[in-house]
Amino acid sequence: DWGTSNLRVWAMGADDGVIAELNSEKGMGSLRPDEFEPALIELISSHLADGPMKVLCCGMVGAKQGWSEATYANAPCEPGKLSTATNVEAKDPRISVSILPGVMQSSPADVMRGEETQISGFLAENPNFFGTLCLPGTHTKWVQISAGEIVSFRTFMSGELFALLSE
Repeated sequence: DWGTSNLRVWAMGADDGVIAELNSEKGMGSLRPDEFEPALIELISSHLADGPMKVLCCGMVGAKQGWSEATYANAPCEPGKLSTATNVEAKDPRISVSILPGVMQSSPADVMRGEETQISGFLAENPNFFGTLCLPGTHTKWVQISAGEIVSFRTFMSGELFALLSE
């Protein structure tokens, strides 16, 4: 999950689930396009083997100013579809990198990058969920879910607004 300020990585095994959680302050906002791969390798190097490891990215890493621009899926849509991921050509042969698409909607106009992957994880554990999810943060998202799809969503700047007003 590569955001504007931070990079958060979960190393996972096929049968073991989460093996390690790694963090870096090398967020998208502080990197040039040619610095993304070295920042990732620096963080995950101790978990790399000889063969190409699948690295699945989400968040602002897929923005126009990120590593490689990933498309947006149009709501309503199924979140986090691997078939619509953008493949990134990595120089290091130990990694195979894909960036998941964000989600956009026309009315009201709104976008998300990264939250759709959190929603995908929630739906994997709760496949019959129907209702509204709240994803709190600097840009809190309220997301309507039905039949395994993101139907619509709204972003509220509550956390960011609080930080600005409190300073």
